[in-house]
Amino acid sequence: MSHKAEMILDQIDVVKLDINLWTSSKKLRPEDLVLADGSKLPPEDLAYLGTKKTIDPDKLKEFNRIKKEAERICLQSGTRFIGGFANPRDEIPRITQELDELSKEFSKARDQLLSTYHQDTEEWIARHAEFGDAIRRAIEPVDSVAAKLRFDYVVFRVTVPQSEVVLPDSTPAAVESLTRRTYSMSDQLFHEIAQEASQLIDRSFVGKDTVTGRSLNAFRRMRDKLDSLGFLDHRCMPVVDRIDVVLDALPKQGPYNGSPFNSLFHLGLLLSDPDKIKRHGSGLLQMESISVSDAMAMTGSDGEDDDAVMPDSSLTDVVNEVPVEAPVAVTSAVTSEEDNDLPGFDDFLSNYHPSKDVFDSAPSVEVAQDVLNPAPEASTFMASVKETVKVASETASTSSVPVLIEDGPETPSAPKVVEDFWF
Repeated sequence: MSHKAEMILDQIDVVKLDINLWTSSKKLRPEDLVLADGSKLPPEDLAYLGTKKTIDPDKLKEFNRIKKEAERICLQSGTRFIGGFANPRDEIPRITQELDELSKEFSKARDQLLSTYHQDTEEWIARHAEFGDAIRRAIEPVDSVAAKLRFDYVVFRVTVPQSEVVLPDSTPAAVESLTRRTYSMSDQLFHEIAQEASQLIDRSFVGKDTVTGRSLNAFRRMRDKLDSLGFLDHRCMPVVDRIDVVLDALPKQGPYNGSPFNSLFHLGLLLSDPDKIKRHGSGLLQMESISVSDAMAMTGSDGEDDDAVMPDSSLTDVVNEVPVEAPVAVTSAVTSEEDNDLPGFDDFLSNYHPSKDVFDSAPSVEVAQDVLNPAPEASTFMASVKETVKVASETASTSSVPVLIEDGPETPSAPKVVEDFWF
């Protein structure tokens, strides 16, 4: 088993509810039906008969409420896991205390039902006198009903099977299965959050433009659940932070409409989709990029809301929106040794002939208009350069720059093109 899976199992305990309800439902038999002349029932391999009730179902609603409340307690800070509810270990004392209180309520409701059981069945028969015999044949003894109504729970911890307990050949498969189920808890958590958020949107947002503080309580419950199980997945905490940002920006008191309503609606859309929860937790989805079409599909909005959000965008769109810096021309730095020299100036002097102007022997090239008609400042600069070259030539005998003098007739050589030569 991986170290992460072991860390997760080391932080949770599993609460398994053992609640059994009696529904008073009994199989409907052919003799319970009053058939018209010539009618006949289909064979059992084609269709089954339904069920019949032996007591008013309203008398049993309290037991269903208690069972749902027990599940809510276990899911408040936990998630479903291997038939039970995985919760952080420090939440177990609170859970067991609340379950013990529910157990007392269950026992009280059971005693109340058993005390009036015979009276309730007779009232039910009287209400359906035409089928009185069919009901009476299915009535259970009160002791049997008492045995079927049960409320209990058990708390246990999950550990990796050891080779001393399990056969060595089966240990790897058992460990792999447990690891897989451990990692699946985060998916189950996001599914439960999405389910609760979807119910909240249907109940409080669809077709409305105002919500009350009760909706905020639902968001806080989802927030606390993600926070308590944040060790299951690193994507939980960014979602917790987003819920905090939205709720903290709301006015202190409701009702909430306008921009606060839209903020809560968008938050609900984010939480109602497990995939959006994961993407937001991974930094791939922002609140502003939740598709407004989701909201319009639920509310029938015409899209004229000033606070409408941007359409859903892919990760590629997000990347394309990142500003790209313009390329900067790379210029070579001039070192301190080159500060007093023009590039190629020494080569120019070594090939210079006083009788021939450098500009006369230069190859014919197309020159830009601003070079052919230099500004006054450029003309003055060129004249200064020519004068400097002339003086340097006249004093070449004493200059440190060697001047090449060839015997015999002077043969004009091809002009040497000096790269990047400019004045």
